[in-house]
Amino acid sequence: MRFSCIWKEVIIGGAILAAAALSQSPVFAQADPAPVRQVEVADPALWVVSDEDSTVYLFGTVHILRPELDWMTPQVEAAFASADTLYMEADVFSAEAQATMQAMIPQVGLLPQGESLTSKMSDEALADLDVIAGRLGAPSETIRAGIDPLKPWLAGLQLAVAQMQAAGYDPNSGVDKHLAERAAEAGKSFGYFETAEEQIGFLSGLPMETQLADLEIGLEQAVENPDQLSDLVSAWAQGDMGRLDALLNTEMRQTSPELYERIIVQRNRNWVPLVEEIVAGEGVAFVAVGSGHMPGENGLIALLRDAGHDVTRQ
Repeated sequence: MRFSCIWKEVIIGGAILAAAALSQSPVFAQADPAPVRQVEVADPALWVVSDEDSTVYLFGTVHILRPELDWMTPQVEAAFASADTLYMEADVFSAEAQATMQAMIPQVGLLPQGESLTSKMSDEALADLDVIAGRLGAPSETIRAGIDPLKPWLAGLQLAVAQMQAAGYDPNSGVDKHLAERAAEAGKSFGYFETAEEQIGFLSGLPMETQLADLEIGLEQAVENPDQLSDLVSAWAQGDMGRLDALLNTEMRQTSPELYERIIVQRNRNWVPLVEEIVAGEGVAFVAVGSGHMPGENGLIALLRDAGHDVTRQ
């Protein structure tokens, strides 16, 4: 199964801006929340790298989840509680970051005046969009009008979040937001690997043809397999890194190597020296970044091991 870049970033990849900045979008508002289900217990992967005076835990996150999924295992709880500092991809939850992103989105997320997104989409993609509108309980005209002023990356982001909400996923239940709130309540320090502006730029900076193709792939996938999220989240919840890598990264590596390099590999390489700097310091730190960055030969774990660090799975 092939997941579009937008879907990957929303669910489990690297750009947590989706859950943080777009939950109030008009498209998102069309979806009614799904009923709460029975609590499910997860056991996601956790790693640690340390030296004589520092311990750094590495935890892959999912940016949007069902509220009933209990992923805070005793092991993760103990590691997080022991940490003095929480490191995340970017500050996207503070009021200042929210304001920055909301100001940026009209600048980089809207088409030039007089252009419309649906006029650029294929007939097949428009048919898929109408199917999705029906699932969201919204008139096709409303959904089309809602995305028409948007660039494909932003339209894809909003549609992805809307469909996830309809399936019972909630941005407020994402791992990143939960950890950020817990860290703030506990008075922990925060550190960030990227800025909110960079997060938006990873998607908005893609060529228009790539954005449009990715949007249409996402629509096709959603129509053909509306339950596509469950396998991916299940792999994360079970700590199955091989399955997670296959679902998230294998297709992108084969069909869009430049995109894979930009979205995953280069960022992982940028983060290695930042993690090394944390290890070189003192105390206990908890690093939480999108789980798509953890597995595979170009994953953060493998790159740290290649750099000579003993990274142990807990």
